[in-house]
Amino acid sequence: MLLHIALVSTTPEVKLARLAPVSAAIQKQVMRDFGPLWNIQATIDAFDTLADVPVGYWHVLLQDELPSGAAGLHKRDDNKQPFALVALTNNWTVFMSHEVLEMLVDPQGTLTRAGNSLKRGQGRVEYLLEVCDPCQASKFAYTVNSVMVSDFYTPQYFDPVKSGAVRYSFTGKIGGPREVLDGGYLSWFDPETKHLFQLQVDGKKKTIVDRGEVPFAVESLRAFSDSVSTSRRDAVIHGGSRSGIMLNACTDFRSTPCVEHPQPTAVDDSQLAGARNLGAQLERIRVRKEE
Repeated sequence: MLLHIALVSTTPEVKLARLAPVSAAIQKQVMRDFGPLWNIQATIDAFDTLADVPVGYWHVLLQDELPSGAAGLHKRDDNKQPFALVALTNNWTVFMSHEVLEMLVDPQGTLTRAGNSLKRGQGRVEYLLEVCDPCQASKFAYTVNSVMVSDFYTPQYFDPVKSGAVRYSFTGKIGGPREVLDGGYLSWFDPETKHLFQLQVDGKKKTIVDRGEVPFAVESLRAFSDSVSTSRRDAVIHGGSRSGIMLNACTDFRSTPCVEHPQPTAVDDSQLAGARNLGAQLERIRVRKEE
């Protein structure tokens, strides 16, 4: 089934002209990198306003800020259709890619994979299917069309044993099943206690955190995980910015009154040169036609 996702900016700081290159980059990521591994087909399109989005599209919205200082959230609308919110922060394109990929794999935020717990003393648990969280830090991101996008784990991430011939994340940074990289985390539900647990990695430090009992009326397991994991998104905001990359140098809107637009880079110069060359060719065609 072909899925459709709409990217819309509700902040005046990011117009459609700036959102469109991000949409094109994520579309290429999904078609070239993500889709073949996860057997998913989807279109990713940017729209100027919510009113422009056709019926049947799932929404990913860029906003000035989100509740509780979050940088990205998964939600469901009144019709039980998924949508996601992304805060305008440094490296917001990585967050947007992150939310799109996780929405495509698990639209409702309820899918899990069973496996032995990483916590000593626990038995079999249910790991949340959040394909970007273990490798979410921007220093592990890669570029598509010079736009930074999130790394993601592959379907083999929950294999019971490690194999040297298996790819566990697209970039290859994850080296084995259920490995978590610096700045990332992995969440699971323990059926015995009904608690959500997380393995968090910061440098060489690994910590297993009990996030408490999952409320009965919670929207989804992923929604609960998002609500207790806002601090973990700092690894995306504060790391990995690289010179010459498009749209990765916005000031964090949550703590500043405005966004400082990045200076033009070599990427912008190349695109402008291509546009000028095509414009000149169109002008020659027009002149010949008039003659």
